[in-house]
Amino acid sequence: MKTLVSFQELDELGEKLVKEYLKTTHRWNSLSVDIEGFITEFMGEKVEYPYFAEEDPNRIGFAGDGINALLVWNGNTVEERVYDDRTIVIDRSMLDVEQSGRRRYTLAHEVAHKILNKHVPLQAVSCFCTVHDGSADYDYTELKRIHSFNEICANRLGAALLMPQFLMERVLRKYNEARHVVVYDGGVFSEAEKLKIDRMKNAMGVSYSAFINRLRELEMLDTLPFDIYMKEKLKVGREK
Repeated sequence: MKTLVSFQELDELGEKLVKEYLKTTHRWNSLSVDIEGFITEFMGEKVEYPYFAEEDPNRIGFAGDGINALLVWNGNTVEERVYDDRTIVIDRSMLDVEQSGRRRYTLAHEVAHKILNKHVPLQAVSCFCTVHDGSADYDYTELKRIHSFNEICANRLGAALLMPQFLMERVLRKYNEARHVVVYDGGVFSEAEKLKIDRMKNAMGVSYSAFINRLRELEMLDTLPFDIYMKEKLKVGREK
């Protein structure tokens, strides 16, 4: 099956949606996106926070579809609960302050699935083995490929919602004089760059790794040879 969306399109889609949302708020000059406000006020979705009882501890977010059940705790018992297709469900443990970045990214990822279901329904729906297009013939390998790509698309769109390019540029202007972040071959950052990254990711309310990935996606990293770091920062190495 041919893919129906590009990463560039997802970046544009996320940016335009965030800009439209910000027009309805008084936070236009903010450096971060109120992703839960975007979901509830702009997208018209609900967000619920039960404690998950799934076997996989990494499953912390769920996009309700009115069909598939989620295992949650109800007091001391586990129950299967089906959430309607206007609900995003996040594990209640993510409400801990220290989990803020992870919670926000998970919210963005789940609402991205909701948007993809409307934007490219043929591609998005087919990623669910129980709800794929019954008129088409997909073997297991093809279904797995489509599902994987749809997750990648949800990650990319989620990142575009949390860290649209115009906000990334705004953060770089404030904390790095509008310059790109310097990285050396192999993903090595100097201490000074790490400190700036830490301030920028905190301003945007995201994790360190999510911010680095977004810099890479938007080509906002300037890569220099490791030899430069070794000689100028570490003061080691032989002259050629």
